Amino acid sequence: MREIVRCWDAFGVERVRPVLLVPERAAFMARSKYLREIGLDMPVRYRRSKHDLDLAWYPWNGVSWAASLPMVATLHDASLFACPPQDPLVREREQRPFRVAVTQARRIITDSEFSKTELVRYLDINPDMIDVIYLGVSATFARAESPSDTEGLRYLLFVGEPERRKGLPVLLEAIAQLPAQLRESLELVVAGASGQYPLPTTPESVRVRSVGWVDDMTLASLYRHALALVYPSEYEGFGLPILEAMAVGTPVIASDTSSSREAGGSAALYVPLSNAAALAAAIGSVASAPSLAEDLRGRGQKHAAVRTWQRTAEQTLTVLERALTSSDLA
Repeated sequence: MREIVRCWDAFGVERVRPVLLVPERAAFMARSKYLREIGLDMPVRYRRSKHDLDLAWYPWNGVSWAASLPMVATLHDASLFACPPQDPLVREREQRPFRVAVTQARRIITDSEFSKTELVRYLDINPDMIDVIYLGVSATFARAESPSDTEGLRYLLFVGEPERRKGLPVLLEAIAQLPAQLRESLELVVAGASGQYPLPTTPESVRVRSVGWVDDMTLASLYRHALALVYPSEYEGFGLPILEAMAVGTPVIASDTSSSREAGGSAALYVPLSNAAALAAAIGSVASAPSLAEDLRGRGQKHAAVRTWQRTAEQTLTVLERALTSSDLA
């Protein structure tokens, strides 16, 4: 949402005038917190405000509170239904915004054709009300300089929460299967772990370093100096780290899933889902074949170059404009 709103700011007020609606009644007290995250100075109002507003867009997985305006909701994926929380109370609470969006939003936006299929499957949505808009790459990653060679690049990078569906246990098993000389020269860096999910048990022969949450500048540096981004996820709506790594010029090894292929196109090295032996072979190939790594870098940067947030912002705004002219409620 942050990158999209920044792009809208550049479009000019003649076309779009974003106003931030916040849950807190004392909106002026919450103003600085929200604007700090967005990085822009813009009007902030209490969530039920309607005066001179045309539409409410919910950018993060459903309608968690209802505005008295026409609504559009972004549902990034259906993971809460495909891999639901075991606690029934938690499951109901986290799935509810999705269900409310289906009944109240005029349009639904999602990140991939795979996610669209899954949302239709689990929520029985009319597919005609769902718009697929791919995510973009921040300029922070597009501007990052790529390393000139592979000399000294001795870590693999995993980006994301270490929840089960992300495939980190399979990656650890794959590294453990590498030839001893290669395995001992490598470290696995885990970026993005918030502490909500525990790291899986690490084989004794594998070195792992978790750096927790990092900002975009730090993440770009981690991508830039990695031997490869390894993205073994079992279930994703899109796979933004794939694009970010490609924008920097980092080779990408990913699970062969529909969503990963939508994110990475033909520019990644894909391996069968949950296959540690195949993943180990792919890591070994990238580590030992500079020509393969260089080919993946070049193809990745070309692929990521057209996946901009400006394009995402333009397509999102078009959907919102369409919703305003539509009388077909969900």
